[in-house]
Amino acid sequence: MRSIAIRANAAKVPRFPLQGHRIFVFCSISQAASLLHTLPAHGVGEGLVGYLHTSDRHGIWSPANEWISMKYKYLIVGGGSAGCVLANRLSETGKHNVCLIEAGPDTPPEDVPRSVYGDAFLPDYFQPNRYWTELTAYADPVGNRSPQQIEADMKPRRYEQARVMGGGSTVNGQVAIRGLPSDYDEWEKLGADGWSYRDCEPYFQKMENDIDFPAVSGQPAGRIPIRRTFPQHWSKFALAMREGVATKGIPYVDNCHAEPIDSCFPFTRNNVYDHRVSSAAGYLDEATRRRSNLTIVSEAHVESILLEGRVAKGVVLRRKGKTETIHAEEVILSAGALHSPALLMRTGIGPAEHLRELGIDVVADRPGVGQNLQDHPLIGFAVYLDPKGMMDDYVKSSLLMHMRWSSGYEGCPPTDMKLTVSGRFAWSEVGKRLAMVNFGPNKAYSRGFVKLRSKNPNEHPLVAFNYLADIRDLNRMKATARWVSGILSSAPVNDYVRTFWPGIYADSLRNLAAKTWINDVKTRIAASFLDMGGMARNFVLGKAIDSRFTLDKVLNDEHSLEEWIRTGVQGDWHACGTCRMGRPDDKAAVVNSRGKVYGVEGLWVVDASVMPSVPCATTNLSTMMIAEKMADHIQQAA
Repeated sequence: MRSIAIRANAAKVPRFPLQGHRIFVFCSISQAASLLHTLPAHGVGEGLVGYLHTSDRHGIWSPANEWISMKYKYLIVGGGSAGCVLANRLSETGKHNVCLIEAGPDTPPEDVPRSVYGDAFLPDYFQPNRYWTELTAYADPVGNRSPQQIEADMKPRRYEQARVMGGGSTVNGQVAIRGLPSDYDEWEKLGADGWSYRDCEPYFQKMENDIDFPAVSGQPAGRIPIRRTFPQHWSKFALAMREGVATKGIPYVDNCHAEPIDSCFPFTRNNVYDHRVSSAAGYLDEATRRRSNLTIVSEAHVESILLEGRVAKGVVLRRKGKTETIHAEEVILSAGALHSPALLMRTGIGPAEHLRELGIDVVADRPGVGQNLQDHPLIGFAVYLDPKGMMDDYVKSSLLMHMRWSSGYEGCPPTDMKLTVSGRFAWSEVGKRLAMVNFGPNKAYSRGFVKLRSKNPNEHPLVAFNYLADIRDLNRMKATARWVSGILSSAPVNDYVRTFWPGIYADSLRNLAAKTWINDVKTRIAASFLDMGGMARNFVLGKAIDSRFTLDKVLNDEHSLEEWIRTGVQGDWHACGTCRMGRPDDKAAVVNSRGKVYGVEGLWVVDASVMPSVPCATTNLSTMMIAEKMADHIQQAA
């Protein structure tokens, strides 16, 4: 058998017949990992035989599966908003080998799907190459029900959780709001020492590149561009909403980060030139991926954390039908607020009683694992627009105006509420004729939990958000519904509104979000019926409006109003809090203020799950900030 030596350049395979040859490659570890999986496509039976490391630290021939068998300094589980940041920062010095593992597909710079770059919200809706399609969650208050009773008595809902490199930043609405200074000051009060806004602000600045309002501090531009769609590009309906809330004492500001006050403002978005910039795009650029000490493994499902006693030593994963083990000195969970606690519990770290019920040996009794689940509950009015109130087609993002204000409700802090104006409901023809006005608590108080259903690593955990379990959340939403309906019914807004109704985001509407030819046909027909008026329009509106919750019923009957909110409430995909930071004497804390898991060595959690409380903002920017800050902590501990 003839042997061939190849000097790999960015892991490219030469274009000549390779069948029947033994292949040796001069390359880096990460290039070898790529070649191991690309050579079979070129007709090489067993693929790569071995490779010669080109970095000075190695300089020896290694078998082709060393990317699996070698021991890494840092192993990151989850290539989401936090994981991509960590992979960049922990490999930056070149001193340590880093491995990033993502369950979904990769999105390398030269192969980012057009839908991910261009779609403003939920690209490739609910396809298995972007989402955990079997994940569900319970929305309603569960009371004292056991997990078994919850599953027997209640109906779960689909929960759109990203399964792709970049995580939520690859599929979300590209909203990049920092939150309020008081959010982070509260974290410190709750036991996250060193996480006041004064401590966090430098890491926001390190991460951001505000195109509209460049930093004047002389700090280099960050990896995540921030920009806004200013009012000159808003629809007339959105402009009228701005005028309408102004009559209620809510001012307009251009830059919410500079003026974190009660106000309305353009959405800040991680987008440049109508291209999404996810954490994967921002932090896993080509230069980063070419680092010889960084290995990226995609489409690999981590089943468990490998422990020796109380010390994390790596992970066991499943990839392409094979079970493999990767060893590391430090294991960092960045799998998100639903999957990070599940991984901990399957490893024996969590509430002892719950683990014993499932036959899991208890390694560390941490009652807070999976508890403290938070999100922003949301409800809204759907608006059928007069043609003059519709958005211009050239504006890609429908998210135009965001507003935060103080409810004045007893027991709630200032600036505790939020409202969003979307100029179009969806990409379709009928979606262009509809707008949405959504609202809910920016500071929510209801708490849910994540528990295991079984030890099976392929079974998603039981997720119960417990929306509206705290009466403060429900009562504020009821008051806001009346307030918003008054604005929609009055000048100047009503000049651009043909009708509006209480929205229910049912699965039938969610399914229409997918860009398919059949949905295109359906929505074009529905749009033509709306334009016809009369019986045709009433037919379409009759399908859209839930007869249980007409506007008249909801506004004039307290019971109907509450039932609509409880039935229609959804989360804002801001799950957080399930592995929260806290002090050593706090049994409910899961990690310390540096991200290290209590009771186990060599194990960290860095993602939205460590937040002690949900910030008054979308959580994506805060999650990336956490990763920036904790990357420093992790390296300081090395």
